Order: sequence, then structure tokens, then C-alpha cells
Amino acid sequence: MSTIEKGIMLSKMLTLVVQAFEGVFDKGGRPYVLHCMQVMLWLDGDDEELQCIGLGHDLLEDTSVTEASLVELGFTRRIIDGIKCMSKVPGESYEEYKAKVKSNPDSIRVKLKDLRHNSDIRRLKGLRPKDIERVARYHAFYVELEAASKQLH
Repeated sequence: MSTIEKGIMLSKMLTLVVQAFEGVFDKGGRPYVLHCMQVMLWLDGDDEELQCIGLGHDLLEDTSVTEASLVELGFTRRIIDGIKCMSKVPGESYEEYKAKVKSNPDSIRVKLKDLRHNSDIRRLKGLRPKDIERVARYHAFYVELEAASKQLH
């Protein structure tokens, strides 16, 4: 399939994300797709490919969607690479994962928004010690990504 036309990519990604996360809920009991949409909405500008990365950032890691599926659906290499760089794969250490995110400017931008939303304790039903540890780990990664982002500009 050829690459999806601009103007249609975002609609196609939204449909894919809604279908892939149907029946999935976050730790606070809200439909998981709302997290994906919030990450996308926090991205500034009208860069449709970046918005697709934001919307689809958890597809490869958390659903049955594969890189081959994204290729077959006609998403651009930029979108696919951005999502791949944000996807932790089995056996990959946290340090390896962080390096992969930092290797792609789009992934850095999207991951900053993802970490921001994931660190919002208001999204949780209760706050346990492991939630505090996770938010502290997210904050440390956020600081690293901010520094990496500044080096790009």
C-alpha cells in the first residue's frame, strides 16, 4: 500500500488506536484511549505525523499491532520509527529503552508528553508506595529528555 495522504493519516491512526485499545482501561479506570489522545493533544502545532506518533505511541508495546501492520496500513517511515523508538521490547533494559527514545527527536517530544500524563497522580484511584517510586522514575527520565531536547535545538 502506498503512503497515506496527509489529512487522512490522523483519522486512520485514531481509528486504529480506538480499535486496538477497545475495552482497555488505565489504572484509574478510564478508557486507555483517552491517555493516547491526551498525549497527542499536548503536542504543539499541526505536524500530522508527530500527532500520529503521539496518538499511536503505545500501539507496538501494548497491543497486537505490529510494525508490519503499520507499514501495510501505509503509515510513513517517520511515524513508524517514532512509535518504534518509544516501544520497550521484551529483554530490553530500562537504560537501553531510554537510549532508544533519545535517539529520535520525535520520540523525545512525544515521550515528554507521555511522561507528563503518566506522572499525574490524579489519574490513579489511590496512591501506593510503588506509584510514588514510578512517578520519581518518570520524573528523572523527564529531566533527561528535557536536556536531550535542548541539545537538538
